[in-house]
Amino acid sequence: MTLVQTVAGPATARVGDPVTYRVTAFNPAVPPPADVAAVRWLVKSADGSVLAHVTDAGPELRLTVPHTWAGQRAVVMPYMRSPSAAVSVTTQIAPAAASPVAAVPDGPIAVSVVREGTRYYATVNDEPRFYVGADVSYGRLRGLMNSGNPPGPRYRAEDFEAAHGDWAWYLQPTIMCESKGAFTCLNTYDRAAMTFGHAQLAAHTPDDNFVAIFRDALAQPPAASYFPDLSVVAGPIHRRVGGAVAPLESATDTTALMAYFNATPERVDDEEAERAARLVHWCVSYPAMRELQVAFVVRQQRAKLAAHARKLPLHGVTDKLCIVVLDILHQGRATYPPIRDALASADPFDALFSLGASRYRERVATLRAGIQTLEVRGTVGRKVYDSELRGFVVPLGT
Repeated sequence: MTLVQTVAGPATARVGDPVTYRVTAFNPAVPPPADVAAVRWLVKSADGSVLAHVTDAGPELRLTVPHTWAGQRAVVMPYMRSPSAAVSVTTQIAPAAASPVAAVPDGPIAVSVVREGTRYYATVNDEPRFYVGADVSYGRLRGLMNSGNPPGPRYRAEDFEAAHGDWAWYLQPTIMCESKGAFTCLNTYDRAAMTFGHAQLAAHTPDDNFVAIFRDALAQPPAASYFPDLSVVAGPIHRRVGGAVAPLESATDTTALMAYFNATPERVDDEEAERAARLVHWCVSYPAMRELQVAFVVRQQRAKLAAHARKLPLHGVTDKLCIVVLDILHQGRATYPPIRDALASADPFDALFSLGASRYRERVATLRAGIQTLEVRGTVGRKVYDSELRGFVVPLGT
């Protein structure tokens, strides 16, 4: 079996630079021409997210550094069967000189989708292709999932602390549970039809979650390039087909919007993959889309905590307990009565974590570890919730 042994490429580059990577040695030294032509290339960032995956380049990869790589350390790996960082070259991409925001495309983008086995990839215009997701089953349903390695940046609370204060940290444990921090995490395999983002907002809930944030996204300038057939008209999202415009959702129903993103719940079709790719690329390319996600989830969870406080005894409860309550209700692993009982117990922290623990062991462990990290950092444990102020305060006398 032919193996790639060494590779060469530039140590540094800038957005817009043409770059070339070459396989410089194989084992055996003179492999069959068919093996040479079969070399694949995987490009990852330092945090492990996929920047590009090219399967038809052969022993030489040529590309123009896209704006989405600005500030990244690109690990470029040629391979035959399985990529390895042991056979790679690293290129440090210079940060954007000014704003990293890409120019709004002049007209609709062109999206091309390719399926390889169970995995879907997409190319937008002439940029390097990227991973969209894998075809997976869930009961009788099928859909895309990319939680193993979503492309694009990851959530870091410190990047959003200036805008959102402690809430940027309060939501981090839940975000790690939902997506490992990936802004482009998606799934289309369950009854929600489309779930997207670092907090995994689902499309089956009217006037909330994916529907509400997608309305906000469609007000951004790139929306006309990514979804030229969609617009917000007097509140709801509408679709233009020919000369007709029809609503895709209402205050009570999102069926048509769900079908727009996932018309065949029992299988993955190219339209489903293409529209998922549009969301992913938009989020990777424009920081404003990631900022929108963060701002929306902070606003949403603050409002929901205030609503929960009308039905649960949360006034005077520490912030770390409130984080657990929010996570339980965000995922839906318990209802108000057992939460109320847990809050009244001798050890409410452990009692809350016991709710749903047998079924969601990994999530509960991730959440607990995340909150403990915040406690060591000094971010949680000092403030309590004030239901009248609808916010967290330092208790008097402390």
